Amino acid sequence: MKMPAKRVLIVAHDFPPYRTSGVYRMTGLTKYLLPLGWMPTILAAERGEGAQDPSLLSRLPEQVEVVRAAAPRLTLWEGPTARALKSLGALNPAHNGHRHSDGNGGLRKTGDFLRSCLYFPDETVSWVPFAFAKAVRLHRRRPFDVIYSSGPPRSSALLGLLLRAALAIPWTLEFRDPWYLSARPLRRQFETKLQNLLLRRADAVVVVTEGHALDLQNDWQVPREKLHVIRNGFDEDDFRSQPASPAEALPRGYFHLSHLGTIYEGNSGNFFPALRELAAERPDLTARLRVNIIGYPDQEVCGYMNDPQLKHLVHTQGFIPHEKALEIMRASDGLLLFWADPRFSRMAVAGKTYEYLRMGRPILAVAQEGGIRQLIEEAKAGCVVHPHDTQAIKRALESLLAGHSENGHAPQPAEPEYVAQFRYDRLAEKLAGIFGKVTGYAA
Repeated sequence: MKMPAKRVLIVAHDFPPYRTSGVYRMTGLTKYLLPLGWMPTILAAERGEGAQDPSLLSRLPEQVEVVRAAAPRLTLWEGPTARALKSLGALNPAHNGHRHSDGNGGLRKTGDFLRSCLYFPDETVSWVPFAFAKAVRLHRRRPFDVIYSSGPPRSSALLGLLLRAALAIPWTLEFRDPWYLSARPLRRQFETKLQNLLLRRADAVVVVTEGHALDLQNDWQVPREKLHVIRNGFDEDDFRSQPASPAEALPRGYFHLSHLGTIYEGNSGNFFPALRELAAERPDLTARLRVNIIGYPDQEVCGYMNDPQLKHLVHTQGFIPHEKALEIMRASDGLLLFWADPRFSRMAVAGKTYEYLRMGRPILAVAQEGGIRQLIEEAKAGCVVHPHDTQAIKRALESLLAGHSENGHAPQPAEPEYVAQFRYDRLAEKLAGIFGKVTGYAA
């Protein structure tokens, strides 16, 4: 195979085998850049902990080089410092709802202030000098044509900015999530200045939802011609390789409603109270329904796991590899999505939504108005209920159960052409077009 003449440095703090929510997009897009004439080199952080899924690396063409830079953990001081202070009688828990001492509040404020100063733009900033040095050496060895940085974390954007200045080559800045500014006035001021600088210096800005693009255009005065929306998506190869019949991933005899991935604080709305009410009204539910929480629930959801009405209905499982997650989706009768936070709903879409759409199982989304509702309605993929409408959630659950068919049919989207636009091979074409535009090469 002839090597492409055009080279792109992809700055991605998180990259397989380390597994976070952002790695699926990065591996999916990287996989399809090579056939489009762009040779990627990945610059990622070296991490010593966290969930891993080595199978994700097997998706990439063997020509793709992954270079890792040291990323010392800035937060290591927090645990020993807290333990030392507690041994001296500070930072002890409150008793009877009262503060232990006035000094505790001062210590906590001091700790918050130190974090605010040290972790800028976030706690991953420690990798920036090491990654910068590696990127410069790589460029000297064989020059890149364009830089593509993707975050969060925010340090990836900062690194892209520094490399844009040092290497004097075009830079495409990507925000996978909106940058929610700090509530601390001084910190907020610095974050605003940095974000303005990033948006001005980038040659192109990529976001994953139209709502985020409108926010940057209206509130940050980013020219529309500089903004590009490239959605999250799915790799069609993942679905071609799956068997046509449901996998033996879940026990038979139940209606399985499954949520995969992290449940962020405050995003489940009234789903579990609604489920508890429905279980009290319908004692037969325990014998018919299983709600599977696969991944990392927040503390509120963890509390519901021990509820007497729910503990036999709700089943949890921690991290599983991506291939196994797809098997769970396929074996499920319905897929559950929590996106109740209005900030998230307005400008962000959960990455798993696109795999849900491709899987073709009915989706029950507990979400505010926004991108997720639009996607599910346009794809005719399921039901979206307001997070605080307990009765509507109960009706949606009953409707799913009533419409359940045990024919074990292979999943298929109701609107396959609509869903196909989110294939990563098609999304990579858009990204390659942006690279061609900022570099002056033909796309």
